[in-house]
Amino acid sequence: MQLPQNHHLAPLLRQKLEDPRKPRFVYVSHEHGDHFDRDFLASIGRRDFTAVVPRFRRPELVQQLRATGCQVIACADGEKVPIPGGYLRLYVQDAGLNRDSGLLVKADGRTFLDLNDCKIHDRLAQIAAEEGPVDVFTAQFSGAIWHPTCYEYPPKQYMAISRRKMFGKFEAVSRALETVRPRLFLASAGPACFLDPALVHLNFEELNIFPRAQKFFGYVRKRLSGLESALLEPMPGDVLDVASGKLTVLASERLDEERFEEYVRSYATRVTDLFDRRRAPPPSDLPDVLDRLREEMRQKLSRLDLRDRVGVALYVWLEELPERMLRIDFPSQRIEEVSAVRDERRYTFKVRARDVLEVLERKLTWEEFFLSFRFRLSRSPDEYDPVLHGFLALEAGDLPSLCDSIRQVEANKERAVIAAGSARYAVHRYCPHQGADLTEGWVEGGHLLVCPRHRWQFDLENQGRCTLNNSSLCAERLPDNVEPLPNPARKVEDEPQPLVALNTAS
Repeated sequence: MQLPQNHHLAPLLRQKLEDPRKPRFVYVSHEHGDHFDRDFLASIGRRDFTAVVPRFRRPELVQQLRATGCQVIACADGEKVPIPGGYLRLYVQDAGLNRDSGLLVKADGRTFLDLNDCKIHDRLAQIAAEEGPVDVFTAQFSGAIWHPTCYEYPPKQYMAISRRKMFGKFEAVSRALETVRPRLFLASAGPACFLDPALVHLNFEELNIFPRAQKFFGYVRKRLSGLESALLEPMPGDVLDVASGKLTVLASERLDEERFEEYVRSYATRVTDLFDRRRAPPPSDLPDVLDRLREEMRQKLSRLDLRDRVGVALYVWLEELPERMLRIDFPSQRIEEVSAVRDERRYTFKVRARDVLEVLERKLTWEEFFLSFRFRLSRSPDEYDPVLHGFLALEAGDLPSLCDSIRQVEANKERAVIAAGSARYAVHRYCPHQGADLTEGWVEGGHLLVCPRHRWQFDLENQGRCTLNNSSLCAERLPDNVEPLPNPARKVEDEPQPLVALNTAS
């Protein structure tokens, strides 16, 4: 849910979108429910506004918006859309596990860059050079994934992982601020607000991957002591004058740290009826739900071209039928029913029947379901596998594209030279995860090259091996008398100050 809540602005937004005296544009970054509010769009009386969306390989977002009757402009990466006084420009990320976009608004001599959840940090230097100076910048500073929240970890390990991921995110956004150098930074795109009674406790954990703005601001002020950007946390309804940088406080309801828990619990009480369905008894025919889940897993498995790479067994079961587990062996493409977990190397996925039924009945996509956090996972060894992650979180029809994206990234063997202190290394330029340009990354601890998107680490002193899994950049240390390779990659210098080391990812 939105935090702070902004429901009170719905009438004002409808009024603006129904005013025919000037062109009206609605930007939808991607299809996740916290960005694409279908019910609100359906409530708008006039349909003569224009929806501006990214052109993904998957056409559902465009199709759903066109079905509402509005005009739709689907933009390729970097495409501009003229508006009065300037233009919109979309930056599109459509690679396997990620479908997202960022928006640049250029109007009346001012520039606003909104990354939303879009992880294009490796492109920010180019964007700033082409479109800068940037007046207002915003990017996600909080977590937006189910690791480690939905995994079975001992409390100390859970907190350690959360701490590493939180500070890793802070560092990535701090570096984005260094690159973009905006006059104003707006806190947005996080954190999540959990109002389901079964999840509301997540809001009040001592430490997790969902920090609030003031904690991030504290990190930035210490990390970037010379940064001139103003750090702002407006409330829904406040007004920002971009020219002067003045924030006019209009929202009567303010969210602060002192009354955070009181605010969230009151908020949850007001929307309790939304979660009544989850308190209903489970479906009467649990074996039928399990059979349908097995068929769904079979269809996914048949579309997963890279299944031979998954080296652990996956156990899937309904919370209400713990004695009937589905054991999935990826290389043999076999699904069998077992009564207990028997593999030391395994991944487990437990879900309530009523929750997964919404996916099986196509009321939710798998990705939307996973973003609900209504499930439990575990893995041994505790290693991230992008193929297995994609198998769980994507639709069966999207799995061939995921596999193609992985192969495409792996096929790109362009090399770059990375400087780590006094040493220089030749490495694969692009991250094997999702193809980020590693020349826009940084070095921590004198030898760990960090990807600017998802903060994977590669040990330059160990052939560029990833600290998370078996991925490698095939790093080779260059002799001191060898000239750098002739490519446009810039060198990444080691940071003199100690930075937070990451060794786990979702």
